[in-house]
Amino acid sequence: MTATQAPPITLRSCADLIASVPYLLGFHPSDSIVVIAIVGVRVRFVARGDLPGGVAPEHIARRLLSLLQRDTVDTVAIVGYGPSRSVTPAAEALCAALKSADIHTLDVLRVDAGRYWSYVCTNPTCCPPEGKTYDPTTTCVGAAAVYAGRVALPDRDAVAASIAPVDGAARMAMTEATTRADARLTALVEGARSAPDNGQPRLRTIALRSAGAAVRANARVAKALRTAGDEAVDAAFDRYRAGRRLTDDEVAWLSVLLVHLPVRDHAWEHSTDDDWQVDLWSDVVRRVDPPLAAAPASLLAYTAWRSGHGALATIAVERALAVDPDYALARMIDEILDQCLPPSIVADAEAQPHRASPRRDRRTTRRRWIGPHTGLDQAS
Repeated sequence: MTATQAPPITLRSCADLIASVPYLLGFHPSDSIVVIAIVGVRVRFVARGDLPGGVAPEHIARRLLSLLQRDTVDTVAIVGYGPSRSVTPAAEALCAALKSADIHTLDVLRVDAGRYWSYVCTNPTCCPPEGKTYDPTTTCVGAAAVYAGRVALPDRDAVAASIAPVDGAARMAMTEATTRADARLTALVEGARSAPDNGQPRLRTIALRSAGAAVRANARVAKALRTAGDEAVDAAFDRYRAGRRLTDDEVAWLSVLLVHLPVRDHAWEHSTDDDWQVDLWSDVVRRVDPPLAAAPASLLAYTAWRSGHGALATIAVERALAVDPDYALARMIDEILDQCLPPSIVADAEAQPHRASPRRDRRTTRRRWIGPHTGLDQAS
């Protein structure tokens, strides 16, 4: 089931709201402040900040307020996780900012040790000073979220671990497969380059995986790479759509072909919000030779964002930028996450005849509000 096909989850109480947060984020938060932005009856986006964080609560509040005002958010719910000394300053700063902008606050809760407190409700019968116990397993939210295809991992580290590179025997097998794929790629390029060229001079020998100069000079090489790459991408799509997976040699072959940007763009242009695409690129990111991870990690970030897996998207784009800080597709997705843009914007882009390929540029990546550098994650 795709994210867009998932049935809505109804929240009827504070306990339901608390139970929904792990499924909205993709993991169970701790020592965090979580903000749920609502437009109409739907969640627009969810943001999470570490507590205590390296960013002043007032700065986070101002940044959040600009996003809420841009998207004309109707209502906000805030849930803080941890002791009062950590949660209260952040909650108060957020509430003050929301009040100044006339944005309605549904509730402001603090959760700690199986109890919750409301900063809004002052009725001791409803919300006693010692807090109110809750059991998320007694609500229907968890079952409904699982049915809708949502997963709540134990914490953010577990999300990162879910796409961590394989090691041991699995890594050795992938290293050997990548060596074979490199040789196969060299043979493909040399074969296309040595074909009759109607009098054109032969190209100089190119380094392994460095086909850029040859591609620009020889259309036959570009065509050979594009044909092989499109076939590898389409075969991978068919395999995971059917619930099966690629062999090590197939992952390695796909990964060396994705270095060629037209092949990467073919995969990107055919990305959807189907969960099997998240499974595909998660599997490739785990198994790929780490220096080749920028392309598949960027594709994972994009498909995860489209399907509502915000934490996974953030971690995947971090993985891509760790390999290549200037990788244009990763930088673009990083900006999307930074601005809390909704996946619905893709519908407008897909209405255009072509989706432009992102270009490298020399701009310095600005400090991200969402992510580990500032302690905030986002989910849509």
